[in-house]
Amino acid sequence: MTILDLFWFAAELAVYASAVYWGLTRSTWPRRLGATGGGLALFIAIWGTFCAPQASHPLPGPAKAALETAWFLCGALAFVAARRSSRPAHGSAPSTR
Repeated sequence: MTILDLFWFAAELAVYASAVYWGLTRSTWPRRLGATGGGLALFIAIWGTFCAPQASHPLPGPAKAALETAWFLCGALAFVAARRSSRPAHGSAPSTR
C-alpha cells in the first residue's frame, strides 16, 4: 500500500463522512435518520458496485474516471449543502437546535 492509496482511501472516507453530515443537518429526526442512512447507503452502493478494487461490475477506464469524478464531486456538494443548511440565515437569530 502506497501513500497515494492511503490518500484515496482517506478521500473515500471523507465522502462518506460528508454524506452522513449532510443527512444529520435535515430538519426533523425521521428525515435525519432517513437521509443519513439513505445517503450513506447510496454512496457505498455506487462505489462498491462500480469503483472499488473488488467491484462486482467494474467500469472501463474512461467511464470509471467519469464516475469517480462525479462521485467525489457529489460528496463535496453534500458537504457544502450541509454547511449551508447548518448555519443560520444572514440577519436571523441563531438556531436553538
